[in-house]
Amino acid sequence: MSTEEPPADASVAATAPPRRQRRSGRRWLWLSIAFVVLVAAGVGGWLLARPRTNTQAQTISRTVEATVGTQTQSVALDGTLTPRKQSDVNFAVSGTITNVYVKAGDKVSKGEKLARVDDTDLADAVDLAQANLTTSRANYTEIVDNDGSSAAIASASAQVSSARASLTSAKQNLSAAVLRSPIAGTMASVTAEDGDSVTGSGSSSSRSSGTSGTSSTSSSTSGAAQFSVISTATWRLEGTVGSADLGSLKAGQAAQVTPSGAAEAIKGTVASVGIVATSTTDGAATFPVVINLSGTHQNLYSGTTGSAVITTGSFPDVLTVPTAAIRTENGKTVVTKVSGTATSTVEVTVGRVFGNTTEITTGIAAGDSVQITFTRASGTSTSGTTTERGGGGGFGGGFGGGGLGQPPGGNGPSR
Repeated sequence: MSTEEPPADASVAATAPPRRQRRSGRRWLWLSIAFVVLVAAGVGGWLLARPRTNTQAQTISRTVEATVGTQTQSVALDGTLTPRKQSDVNFAVSGTITNVYVKAGDKVSKGEKLARVDDTDLADAVDLAQANLTTSRANYTEIVDNDGSSAAIASASAQVSSARASLTSAKQNLSAAVLRSPIAGTMASVTAEDGDSVTGSGSSSSRSSGTSGTSSTSSSTSGAAQFSVISTATWRLEGTVGSADLGSLKAGQAAQVTPSGAAEAIKGTVASVGIVATSTTDGAATFPVVINLSGTHQNLYSGTTGSAVITTGSFPDVLTVPTAAIRTENGKTVVTKVSGTATSTVEVTVGRVFGNTTEITTGIAAGDSVQITFTRASGTSTSGTTTERGGGGGFGGGFGGGGLGQPPGGNGPSR
């Protein structure tokens, strides 16, 4: 039985898709394009036909009363917290360090040993000085017993005094072989190690309650403190102010200090106000101010930042209105006075500025109402009026425009 081979193109023809399917794919493509066009046309039509937002300016007015009360003036500054007591101590004698007894972070008491140097040579120096003193005393006694001349006796007496001073110095050096903490506190830094050589040259510093001085100890030739001890109980804030605020500050003024991240302020007192500028930036000089924090605080850290508000003056029975209610017209300082539904422009004389409020010395009286008007861009052209009784300086409530610190247009009293 014979089998005939199919034509070579028969399999290709059998697997080729029918022409109807290709036509169907093109139909779906055109339908999709048409749908997208229709959607785009609909969105565009809605955007063209939607109501337009009115962007006219919105005018908002508020009525507040002029009030009488106690006002305060203050100066704000930023600074760095540092311990009020800090001592940088170093060896006063030369030698090789044999023992370091502390490390950074350790608590130490006053007089506690920090480190020591090899005292062999220092002990020998004490023995030699003691022997010299014994010899000079024996020489003095011999001259006196033999009725020596007054000059010989005076010379022998001077030798005894010199030998006694040398012995005292040698004993002090032997004692200085052990370095002790001059204050109770925490070791802030320890840079010395066993085996280090120290030369005992230079001086170390000790600071207490905002003052600085020089202790009797000495530093190494590197000039860096080998041991630094700080008292973490009492603190101070070191900051700066500009020349405009310098004249209103003085020692003894009350302050509120808020360390960075703290929820509550800490009471403080201005300890010192420097009259020599510490730096000048763009021609503006800054002057140092030190504030001592009241009480003891174990949760503060040296080098962290903080802010302070210093009360520079307190003034009772002051008539004030919000600064934003004051404006200048035709060279005169005026406010808009409200009486019922009527308003009138009244000339006033201004005095001191207390934050967002300003003192009024003439023109209106306590209980008089004044108007504050703001203008800002808005989605509608509506206007509103609000009346507030009392507390002239405490408004805000989202009202924009001229802001609270200055009247609209930037006019108003200056300090």
